[in-house]
Amino acid sequence: MFVAPALRESSSAPSRLSFASVLESGVSALPLPRRLSAPVAEALDEVAQGEVFEHSATLDAKQVSTDALLEPIVGPVARSFLEHDIASLAKAYGALLGRRHLHGQLAVVAHDACRKLHADNVTIRLLCTYAGPGTQWVPDDGVVRENLGRVDVSLEEANRSVLRHPDALRQCEAGDIILLKGEAFARNRGFGAVHRSPPIAARGLRRLVFKIDERPCGC
Repeated sequence: MFVAPALRESSSAPSRLSFASVLESGVSALPLPRRLSAPVAEALDEVAQGEVFEHSATLDAKQVSTDALLEPIVGPVARSFLEHDIASLAKAYGALLGRRHLHGQLAVVAHDACRKLHADNVTIRLLCTYAGPGTQWVPDDGVVRENLGRVDVSLEEANRSVLRHPDALRQCEAGDIILLKGEAFARNRGFGAVHRSPPIAARGLRRLVFKIDERPCGC
């Protein structure tokens, strides 16, 4: 199921104030819609259709270097956009949580990953799908939490049983940011954001996905 977000007006990275709403009690997922320009969207899609890779790096939120993440990307439009956007997102995320050292990952994904609706054992995770289908998520009032993690039924039935109503599943579009408050966030055990990666293998689709998490060092 897919519920399209409202028309998106901005392609700029959100400020710390935009991110801050995810810290509020009762908020587990904060989608931030953005529109990619046509040339940027085309360039990022070309990256997604190319070599499959997964690059991780420690990001310094005070002085972000994206070289390790962007090593496979040679196209000038895609590289220039990603350098600026990843740096902006890392700085905003670091300011949000008061952390300097972050864990960043950029990957071209051509397989199905995390197809079951679930909540992660993280504090707050930032995801941005630059090309391809975006992250799927469920608002808190649409989740039947007691059905998370079921293994007694098929994957499809397990996912359906988590949804309080059939149209509860939402989906981000390319360029959108989503902040997911996890089970490890203070006083959030049992209320982590419920989400999954969209299935793509059967449709022959690719995704270009960026992720930020806190580093275990906590600094």
